[in-house]
Amino acid sequence: MISYLKNPILTGAFLMFYLSMFGQNLTNNTNIEITKSWSQEASGWTYPIYIDVPSEPMPSHGYPVCILLHGNGGNGPGMINMFRNTLNCHILVSVSGYLSSWNIIDEASDAPDVEMVSDLIDSLQGYDNVNPDKIRVLGSSNGSALTNRIFIENNNTGVDIFCAIVSHLSEELYRNNSFYYPSGSTDGSLNYGGYDTPKTPIAGRKYLNISNENDGLIPYYGGSSVVGANFLDAQDAAFAIAQSQGYSGAQITGNGNQIGNSTVYEYAYLDKHIVHLRSDANHGINDTHRDYIANFFNDCEDNTTIKTEEDARFNLFPNPTRNRVVITLNHTKNMPYSVINLQGQIVKQGIIESSKALIDMKDLESGLYFINIDNHYNPCYKL
Repeated sequence: MISYLKNPILTGAFLMFYLSMFGQNLTNNTNIEITKSWSQEASGWTYPIYIDVPSEPMPSHGYPVCILLHGNGGNGPGMINMFRNTLNCHILVSVSGYLSSWNIIDEASDAPDVEMVSDLIDSLQGYDNVNPDKIRVLGSSNGSALTNRIFIENNNTGVDIFCAIVSHLSEELYRNNSFYYPSGSTDGSLNYGGYDTPKTPIAGRKYLNISNENDGLIPYYGGSSVVGANFLDAQDAAFAIAQSQGYSGAQITGNGNQIGNSTVYEYAYLDKHIVHLRSDANHGINDTHRDYIANFFNDCEDNTTIKTEEDARFNLFPNPTRNRVVITLNHTKNMPYSVINLQGQIVKQGIIESSKALIDMKDLESGLYFINIDNHYNPCYKL
C-alpha cells in the first residue's frame, strides 16, 4: 500500500541516478564485451578490453575510472602499464583498437569507435564500485584524436575529464567557430574528412591538452600532417575548448606560465579546468607532464555532503545510479528512511541500522524521488 506525505519540506541538493546492475563490482577479471559491425567486419568484431583495479581502498562514492586510448600501433595493456603509477587511485580501462588504430580520418580502421566508447561508458557506470560521475578519457596521439572526438560527440554528463596527449584539434573537428562530427564515413578524400555536422560539446567538463613545439608528427603551430588532418595552432585549439566550456575572456598569449624549472609552460582557463601545456618532449611526455596529469585527475574522494537542519550529515551515492543507493551517516544511530515520489507518495521505507546502508530501488519506475532520513528530505533523480 502506498501512503502519502502532506506538504513535505524539501531540503538538500539534486542528485541524478541511472539504472545499474545491482550488487556487481568491476574487477580485473570482469568481461565487458562490446561487438560492432561495419564494412571491414560485416559479421562483427569484439574490442579487446583490459581492466586494472587499484589495490588501495575504494573511495566512499566508488573509484573514478579512466578509459585509456592508445596511439596508432599501440594496444590496451601498454597504456595501462604506462599510466598505472600516474593514475593510481583510478580503475584503468584500456581498449585495443581495430588494426591497432582508431577511426579518425585516414587510419587503417573504419570502426565505429566513438559509439563503442559510449557503450563502454554506459556499462562502466553500472558497477557498484565505480563512481558514475567520474568517468575520464585519456588518449595519446591517435587515441588523443579519438579523445577529442568523444569530447565533442558524447553527451554523458558522468564523463568529467578529458586528457588529449600530443594531438590537439584539427580543422576537421573545429572550424569557423563550430565543432563538427562526421555524419557518415571518414576519409581524407572527403571535404574536411567527412566531418560535416555541427555539434556543441556539453559544458561542465575539465580538459587537459599536452602538445610539443618540436613534435615531428603533429604540427604545434598548425598545418597539414602525415596523419591526414589539418591541425589548428595548439594554443588556438585550447582557447576554442575553453570557450566551449564557458570562458568569455581573451585568449592567453605569450610564453604562458613556466612550471618550476622545467621546459613545460601552462596556459590555464576557467580556474585551471581547461589547460594547455606547451613543451619540447617531441611526440611524447616527460615527468613534469606526468605529475601535472596526476594532479589534474587527483580528486578520487567525493565530498558532496548534505547538511540537514539538525546538523546531521549523510551522503547518497553513486550519483547517478541504476537501481540502488548507498547511504552513509556520521553516526550509527538507527534512523528511519522513506523514498518519496513527486506525488508525495511513500514508495519504500525502512530503518538504517548502522552508519552505512544500501537501499534497493530496482523495483521503482524511472523518475524523480526524494530520500527522507529522519524527516529531512534529499531530492534525487532515478532515471
